[in-house]
Amino acid sequence: MLRSKQERTRSRSLRVQRSLPRLGPIAVALAALALATEARAQPGMGGMGMGGMPGAAGGGPGQGKDKKEGPAEAAPKDKKALQPIDPVPAQPKGLRRLQLFELHGYMRTRGDYFHRLDMGLGDGMLTGDPSEAIDIDNKFKPPPATQGETVDGGVRVSDADCLAGLTANGTNASKAQRRCNRRNGTASANMRLRLEPTLHVTDMVRVHSQIDVLDNVVLGSTPDSFLGENPWAPIDIYTRTQEAPSDGRNSWQDSITVKRAYGEIQFGWGLNLKFGRMPHHWGMGIVANDGNGYYRGQRDDINRMLDMDYGDSVDSIRLAVDFGKDRRRTHTLTASWDWASSGPTTAQVLGPEWASRNNVGQDFSVEKFDNVYQWRLSIERRDDPSMLQRKLALGTPVVNYGAIAWLRYQNLDRVTGAPGLGDGLGTNPTWAEDNTDDGLGRYGSSLGNGDLDATGDDGHQNYTNLLIHRKALVVTPDLWLRVNWRTLRVEFEAAGVIGRFNQRDLEESPAEDNLVLEDIGDDDLSRQWITQLGYALEFKYGLFKDRFHLGLDQGFSTGDDAGGANRNPYNPLSVGGNSYHTAFRFNPAYMQDLLLFRELLGTVSNAAYFRPWAAFYFLQNNMSARLDLQYAMAHQRQATYGNKTSWGLEIDAAVRYHDVREPIFVQLQYGVLFPFGGFDRPANLYPPSGSNMVPNGGDAKAVQSIQAMVGIRF
Repeated sequence: MLRSKQERTRSRSLRVQRSLPRLGPIAVALAALALATEARAQPGMGGMGMGGMPGAAGGGPGQGKDKKEGPAEAAPKDKKALQPIDPVPAQPKGLRRLQLFELHGYMRTRGDYFHRLDMGLGDGMLTGDPSEAIDIDNKFKPPPATQGETVDGGVRVSDADCLAGLTANGTNASKAQRRCNRRNGTASANMRLRLEPTLHVTDMVRVHSQIDVLDNVVLGSTPDSFLGENPWAPIDIYTRTQEAPSDGRNSWQDSITVKRAYGEIQFGWGLNLKFGRMPHHWGMGIVANDGNGYYRGQRDDINRMLDMDYGDSVDSIRLAVDFGKDRRRTHTLTASWDWASSGPTTAQVLGPEWASRNNVGQDFSVEKFDNVYQWRLSIERRDDPSMLQRKLALGTPVVNYGAIAWLRYQNLDRVTGAPGLGDGLGTNPTWAEDNTDDGLGRYGSSLGNGDLDATGDDGHQNYTNLLIHRKALVVTPDLWLRVNWRTLRVEFEAAGVIGRFNQRDLEESPAEDNLVLEDIGDDDLSRQWITQLGYALEFKYGLFKDRFHLGLDQGFSTGDDAGGANRNPYNPLSVGGNSYHTAFRFNPAYMQDLLLFRELLGTVSNAAYFRPWAAFYFLQNNMSARLDLQYAMAHQRQATYGNKTSWGLEIDAAVRYHDVREPIFVQLQYGVLFPFGGFDRPANLYPPSGSNMVPNGGDAKAVQSIQAMVGIRF
């Protein structure tokens, strides 16, 4: 007998009620709503009234009164009906990925013009005979077309000489002289595409890298006519295309350079692990500077970030842990083990057949105790730019600070001035029998190809002959402090270098019997001591709603009374028997001027500088103009070229475009340096007239530069 619709509905309702305890509260509410809707839709049944009981309204005949509730229906005898529903297997847990791939970087093109980079001092050649050259320690040479050419040991007017060419065509001599003076300049342009991809394996695991494409390649420097016997372009005028730079063929570096690659793991309890070749930076960057440009909270920072040439990388395993009450008060404690240098590898001393996947599965360092080990320990309190801006918006002062110390140690090393990879002397040259050198030259023939030298020694044996007990230990402490309040920023970094190492007397020439230095041993080495100090101070204050900035940058670095080798601030070695190395050297990536420290000296060393500046922002902060005045003087005048205190006065001006919406950056800069007595050479070195140099009596002339850049950052 078929059940009525009312009985079927009541039975379904009881089944739903029995299953309700197994459902969540939301499911229970939805089920009750569904039963109420179905009850209203059944003919002959009233809607649900208060308490969920059937109401009389809308009922059929005989349903005007509520029926008495009868006994509850007996529970089903089937025990399986009372068992809970089997849970559905949970989805396997996995770490989420916020973004699989992230790409940043920039594309820039720069044009530079330098006028009289040699300061009018020439290249020191009097007659074209190298034996009669004058050592005037000039870093830059004048343009070749302005110099005489050597013929049979003498010098004659060059076929490209400007003055001779103009006067031969009938130009007035004085007018020709004025026109030719303008040729004492160098114009060039270069480009770089920097890619900084990040692979997000998960939201806690990342892989970073830095890849430079056509890194500072000079525009027009690799035409197809430069590749030798090219039938399509036997001379430059027939050049059809630019070739990709290739190391050893038409350039000293390849078109693509991978500079950094490292992994990062962020653990849940605040521990951060990094490993690989990574950027090396601390504080303002006067010691360790990654070359990515330091953020100072100014709108024109982005232009100066793109206008960088140097940058430090370190092979390291680094552990960092954050601790503090919250993100606003977080301190970071960092410790790392760095491989500053591991000495030559098997491939570097025995040739390419000992590189990876050839005679050996992987090439390796040939000597353990010549490694330069570096350890780092630091503590830092630094707000990221977004948090810094949030705090400054509240009008509260923000104080960031940090302290770091690096410790370096090396037991064995090549003797100072010996040939080999890594000492700046070229591609692993070996000494020739006719080599007469002061220990800092670059003579010899290539040895890194697995061949034997004149005495039958290979690269491995030659390296053995050069090892000495360096016993070097160097400590570099560094303090950093930054105070921000509203539009005020005061930032300071000071560092010292303290240490010692063994070194041979650089005034003694290496022996001429191939590689072995005569009677080399610990008794022939002298103990060298390092005591250096340097600091940088930056002050900035914004006026008129932070649209007009006034600032003062000041820095100091100790000098060495003996001067660096060839008085080159890049070179930390000194010649003259002085066993104390006191010349501190700023990281070259920190330089902010255009000529004095960035080009002529290369870095701040044996110098104190004072740089007041002013900047104005206009066109809704899309453009800015800046003027810098910089005066520099020497700490040790004995280490200058002219034995004078003053280096010079530089004036720099810049107009910059930095779009607030689009990542487009353009700048035009002009700089002029008036060198003072520190750059002058002794007048007795300069004859009244010279065939290959400007007879200016050793007086350094002014240097000028015009620089332009356009860039896109992404």
